[in-house]
Amino acid sequence: MPDLAPSAPFVQEQDFSARQYRGKRENQEDYYAFADAAEPGETSLQRLLLVVGDGLGAHAGGSVASYVGVNAFVRAFHEHPGSQSFRLRTALDTSNETIGMITARMPSVAPPMGTTLLSVLVSRTQMEWISVGDSPLFLYRRGQLMRINADHSLTPILEERVRQGLLTAEEMANHPERHTLQSAVLGYPLALIDFPTEPMALQPGDIVIAASDGIFTLEHKALEELLSFGKHTTADKIADAILFAIRRINFDRQDNATVGVVKIN
Repeated sequence: MPDLAPSAPFVQEQDFSARQYRGKRENQEDYYAFADAAEPGETSLQRLLLVVGDGLGAHAGGSVASYVGVNAFVRAFHEHPGSQSFRLRTALDTSNETIGMITARMPSVAPPMGTTLLSVLVSRTQMEWISVGDSPLFLYRRGQLMRINADHSLTPILEERVRQGLLTAEEMANHPERHTLQSAVLGYPLALIDFPTEPMALQPGDIVIAASDGIFTLEHKALEELLSFGKHTTADKIADAILFAIRRINFDRQDNATVGVVKIN
């Protein structure tokens, strides 16, 4: 009788998806990419790389910057050997240098092109990330939504002033500089980088979301409640539902919104 036992354990592909919405802007200046980051001996897509760039709208070539920055990051990640952490940092530096080189060849472009950049490396047991700017990385676990990465806009500084009684919550909400970035990928030395030294452990049922700041049209509680239903469906339906909720609000200054979702099985 033939041996019907499989030669290797079956590994289900990761459940991941992304969606974009242009909002009220003339151009889509966000760009994202998924890439297979499986190491030798791992099944394809056991380790997934997701990179999101949000081109700076106030700068020339925001859409070009996000496209160039994300693609340079993915290419460098795959071309450089070493630990995952080393590859993430090297890829960020390469992305920054690439944008700097392109800007140097276009002296008529002022101010220089730039983008935020968020990259997250996800397996079934852990995730690592590196980010510059205000594009958020969220983790939804057991009914709670948490922002995981640092916000490099002026918002955290203004929030601290509210806590100190120096600003009211209304003044902060209407502050003209609350979205100004303290750090971005511009081809210059990077002022701030969020790059934890240790991976974060993941659990079955976790939902990882990497997005551009257009997602903030949804209040934290609304996004959390929406994800409470997402645990029963697929990543593509979660991404669709988030963008549907944003579109339904119909904010008259809606920014580009990009949402990348990875479900941990």
